[in-house]
Amino acid sequence: MRHVTEFPPGAPTLITPPDPGADPAADHARHARRALVDSEPGVPGPVLAAAAGARKAMLVPVITALAIGTVFVAVYLAAFHAPSVRHQPLGIAAPDKVAARTELALNNAAPDGYTFYRYPDAEAARQAVTHDQVPAALVADGRGTRVLVAGAQGPSTVSSLATAMTAAVGKPVPVKDVLPLAAGDSRGLSVFYAAFGVVLAGFLFAVSSYQIAPRLRLAVRVTSMLVFSAASGVMVALIAHTALGALPASFAVVTAVVGLLAWASAAAAGLLLRLFGPLGMPVASVVLLILGNATSGGILPATFLPAWLSPLASVLPPAAAVRGLRGASYFHDAHLTGATLTLLAWGLGCLT
Repeated sequence: MRHVTEFPPGAPTLITPPDPGADPAADHARHARRALVDSEPGVPGPVLAAAAGARKAMLVPVITALAIGTVFVAVYLAAFHAPSVRHQPLGIAAPDKVAARTELALNNAAPDGYTFYRYPDAEAARQAVTHDQVPAALVADGRGTRVLVAGAQGPSTVSSLATAMTAAVGKPVPVKDVLPLAAGDSRGLSVFYAAFGVVLAGFLFAVSSYQIAPRLRLAVRVTSMLVFSAASGVMVALIAHTALGALPASFAVVTAVVGLLAWASAAAAGLLLRLFGPLGMPVASVVLLILGNATSGGILPATFLPAWLSPLASVLPPAAAVRGLRGASYFHDAHLTGATLTLLAWGLGCLT
């Protein structure tokens, strides 16, 4: 026999029995709408339907943003607050006595800081500098002592190496720039800014793609990614190459390398979002935006990075793109093939 509790007329009801036919999603949306209607009028229904509870809405953004900000500050300050050189290639075209004395002085000033390459004459040393085999070379011959540098390496790199070699010689030594920067790239940072912007765009493309259509068919998503990558390459080439003259490589090369970087960045971010779900966004931020751009070599070459960070410069997409664009712009296409293969490997590997 079932016992039924009856309330007198007008008495308050303490418990409302659940409706077996109620839709949980609709009920969640109604609760979310009631929670936000007073403070945020006019919020669209789909936004309200996806609303989280107050505790999650307060804590998750704080924790995520704080974690990403902490990693950013830690990585960039560790890498650039007091950079020191490690295994930096340097060329020497000088008599044995001068070369040995210079090498000894540099090794005493920075143990394991430099790797030396001997050249028979000034022309061989100049060829090595202009083909990005060494960023600077000390030359001592009948025309005197001088330091040959490639200004295309960037003012920070050139200044630090020229200062170190002059100090090692023990007297003021003239510095000759045998490969200066383009007029539209006076600080040598254009390639870094271009790469950073494209990596950021690739990250945002992947995030928006998965947020708008998490169940989109792979073929459609890949087609969208290819359109984005091609458009990114053309857009950067029009701005950096044609309009500003900041990247003196050919229009086709800039378009191809930038397009591959956009593809690799979008594919990598998309894969991380697919694997880790909501956690994929901060993971992709750390891998691509923080570690990728810090090790790109756009600010300082990998030889100035800490030992725990420099290995990433040989494998991450931003560093490959920077090497390829800089080599194609200034150093007779040095590193262009390797950079292209690295970017292709990232794009195809992530899609696979």
